[in-house]
Amino acid sequence: QTSGIVPDGLKPKDLIGIPWRVAFALQADGWYLRQDIIWHKPNPMPESVKDRCTKAHEYIFLLAKSPRYYYDAEAVKEPGQDWGQRERKDGSAFVDGTPGRARQSGGKNCDFSNGRNRRSVWTVTTKPYREAHFATFPPALIQPCIRAGCPAGGTVLDPFGGSGTTGEVAASEGRKAILIELNPEYVKLAENRGGLFCTSNAEHHARSEAT
Repeated sequence: QTSGIVPDGLKPKDLIGIPWRVAFALQADGWYLRQDIIWHKPNPMPESVKDRCTKAHEYIFLLAKSPRYYYDAEAVKEPGQDWGQRERKDGSAFVDGTPGRARQSGGKNCDFSNGRNRRSVWTVTTKPYREAHFATFPPALIQPCIRAGCPAGGTVLDPFGGSGTTGEVAASEGRKAILIELNPEYVKLAENRGGLFCTSNAEHHARSEAT
């Protein structure tokens, strides 16, 4: 917070921490807060600040409504490497090349050549969408979310549809999508992407009144 009204309990220049406050509010409301994922941006927006680092990340939260939920880890594996049987002086071997995690000497080779479980830091370059004047997230950021969280043929819900990136990616991944968007101008943008058909709340209300 650098200008304007300072919320109660904060000081000028304090971070408000809205993403985490929303996550904690959902947790308090009964949702399971399973993970925070870091979206690392190699090409962040330049900032003129001199008393802190330039921000180059955002948060993605994995939340579930129950302890057991659909999650396809195989669909979002990332490239791995076969580290082999890397011996240490104490006779054990590295697992995935990570010190402190070891198998007994003579155990299986640490073969991750078929991919490894996806890590919680995702490096994805931002990509502007020329039709939108506001910042849109890149399709490559949404793809793993859809692959892991929705089975093929399933339906993805985006309550903040915006320019329709989620719908476009869902269609390309063989999923259906429901997008909710209040701004009719954004609805028009979404309709121009991937053959999506959308209606704003206002249009839906007008059609309901007509029938």
